[in-house]
Amino acid sequence: MRRSDDSLIGRLNAEWVRLCADPATQAAVDRWRLAEVESLDGLEAAVRRDADGVLLALLRLGRSGDGLALRSVFQLMLGKAVRIAATHAGRDSRASLEQAAVTALWTVVAGYPVERRPVKVAANIAMDTLRLTVAELAHQRHETPSSPEQLHPAAAGEPSDPSDPSGASDPPDLELFELLAWAVGRGTISRDDAALLVDIYAPAPGHEGGRAAAERHGISWAAARQRASRATRRIADAVRADAPTGPGPTSWV
Repeated sequence: MRRSDDSLIGRLNAEWVRLCADPATQAAVDRWRLAEVESLDGLEAAVRRDADGVLLALLRLGRSGDGLALRSVFQLMLGKAVRIAATHAGRDSRASLEQAAVTALWTVVAGYPVERRPVKVAANIAMDTLRLTVAELAHQRHETPSSPEQLHPAAAGEPSDPSDPSGASDPPDLELFELLAWAVGRGTISRDDAALLVDIYAPAPGHEGGRAAAERHGISWAAARQRASRATRRIADAVRADAPTGPGPTSWV
């Protein structure tokens, strides 16, 4: 279920529920004239069928002044912002981390370059949100944004994201695997680096990430963090530079 507490995420989810129930919202959705989208309640299913088509249409509407369209893209990606915040657990309060990630997400959604990056839109939004969040948190602490300690490994049994719009758990993280497969396929990172990233940040059920993953790979934790940091930077750069007509990572929705 979506988080429904008094946190920022809870309030955003509550606002979304109100929007979905508001009769005026349906009239606005009708004006979109998107064959794939009949209502806000059906938006997630429409994105699963045609992520780039629906997201690009909404982003274009948003650039024309349609606030509901931008808010819809924002809500669809909100679960990923919460995940990004969770990777920094322990470095600040959850509220502060989520505020940084949500702010970064809105900045990315509002300024997304639809003409230049019309493919793999969700992956681009997620990676840009990660980059801005890390940069902001690093700035707050006067640290280098690319510090490998900016990302924190997953622990065994880590719960699924409670704000994910689908309301469903997401083990294993297939989107991450597909993104890494794309990065390996285009030569951005090696297979060994991809395997290390998976083991650190999305380990198999019952296995711990982080230091335990490094030990399984026969390297020190410091070396693993350095390799992971370099690999994630290369992936982020590759996603941002992805040509509109070329292949890209699977949408991170």
